[in-house]
Amino acid sequence: MTTPDLLHLLRDCYTHNRNIVDAGLITSATLTPDPDAPGAHSPSIPGVPIRHLARITLRAPTSDDAANAQLLAQIENRLLGLPSISRVELTLLPALFPIL
Repeated sequence: MTTPDLLHLLRDCYTHNRNIVDAGLITSATLTPDPDAPGAHSPSIPGVPIRHLARITLRAPTSDDAANAQLLAQIENRLLGLPSISRVELTLLPALFPIL
């Protein structure tokens, strides 16, 4: 799993009929090995893949708290469904146009 793979996965998350990557909402997305994941201290254990921590910072698409919470849940559910990602840390920046 690489950062471009992570961005590709985020294209499955939508707001206002556009995916969040093409809408320009992602300001940063990084993957790091998760030191707390099973097998992290012994990556040579057969059958135990290295798991990653995904850190994503994005701009809120709207000032509607319920819609933003739904988007964050959508992102988290999409990424945690993968065996290579163990945790997701999301940071939501304020909307550029809060009246939308």
